[in-house]
Amino acid sequence: MILNKVKRVISSVLGELPLKEGGGTFKPGAYKRETQLGEVAENTGYTESPTAAELSLTLNASLDPQDFRDISNDTLTIILSGGSEHTMPNAWVTDAVELGTGELKVTYQSAKSEKLV
Repeated sequence: MILNKVKRVISSVLGELPLKEGGGTFKPGAYKRETQLGEVAENTGYTESPTAAELSLTLNASLDPQDFRDISNDTLTIILSGGSEHTMPNAWVTDAVELGTGELKVTYQSAKSEKLV
């Protein structure tokens, strides 16, 4: 069995991002379900609210941190090591990009994600 990891990320704005080995985590969009207790068990249920898709990356610092400053409508294609592909349309960068010792840390979010393959 192959453990899935983020293998490649392609941005419609910046092209293929220089991902460091093991430098990505992907959380697909989903739903948060909060239990609502009723007075009897039959009346217990839940309320549901959507959660944003999130992609956190550690990149080789071959890009300028300012390249990410104005990204607010990017389409990301995320390719996992197991071969599946996901997209995050209309993605935005959540915070200022942090430059470390030869690496950049960047987080994208999107209202949803979709599995392509």
